[in-house]
Amino acid sequence: MTAPRVRPRFELELPDDPDTVMERLRDRLPECPHCTGVSVGRHAELFVPEQERRVWSPWLSVTTEGAREGGSLVRGRFAPHPQVWTLYMFLALGLGFGLLVGVTWGYAQWAMGETPWALLSLPLGGFLGACLYLVSLTGQRLGAEQIEHLEAALTELVAADPRATSL
Repeated sequence: MTAPRVRPRFELELPDDPDTVMERLRDRLPECPHCTGVSVGRHAELFVPEQERRVWSPWLSVTTEGAREGGSLVRGRFAPHPQVWTLYMFLALGLGFGLLVGVTWGYAQWAMGETPWALLSLPLGGFLGACLYLVSLTGQRLGAEQIEHLEAALTELVAADPRATSL
């Protein structure tokens, strides 16, 4: 069992070269019932159709590169909507800055012989960090079905034989 991640990822190895794989994705994307997206060069962004989209809905960022043995390696990374991800990162960085200030202030209090009450920011920051992580896992759990649909859709879009995989 793998540990939960804030931004899960996966890889697919295909026998075709990267440009062929991405061209196949671009050709099949307009007919895909489970996702919409855009693609430029060897990069694509796939997301849930507008009518099914929620705050926790995932976006799939896809890059294709050449594999060592020939063929291609397709890397996919799931993330929330960019606005949600920006908020998450802002909160995480704000929490980290608050912890830095609290620890520095607490050390200064301790060094001056005062009661270092500002060191209470450590357990508070740990609790808030755990809450932020749990919110991320809750979003993944709520969007798990959509993550599976996007991964299956990508597999079908890049497969050499469209009948080889099914949604």
